[in-house]
Amino acid sequence: MKFIDPSTLSGGIPPYSFERYKQLGNLQGIYKYTWNSLLQQPNGESIFDKEAAKMIINKKVLDVGCGHGDFTLKCRLQAKEIVGFNVTENFIKIG
Repeated sequence: MKFIDPSTLSGGIPPYSFERYKQLGNLQGIYKYTWNSLLQQPNGESIFDKEAAKMIINKKVLDVGCGHGDFTLKCRLQAKEIVGFNVTENFIKIG
């Protein structure tokens, strides 16, 4: 299997850039993984979610880069208060 660096493609938008997230917001309206993973749970994301959920119980939380708010919504019952922040306008509208 050959991996391609998307930033080397003609007209490509660098990954993890404001431009890329704006494009995702305009195209999909939500932040989601567009690839199929071969790894089942537990994976890095599910482990992070479980550990973070334990750490925020009854605390004020700022979810920086919240995307469309999926993680923010999952944690709203554990946290005393949770606020999501994102620079991508369409993610905020959906969230």
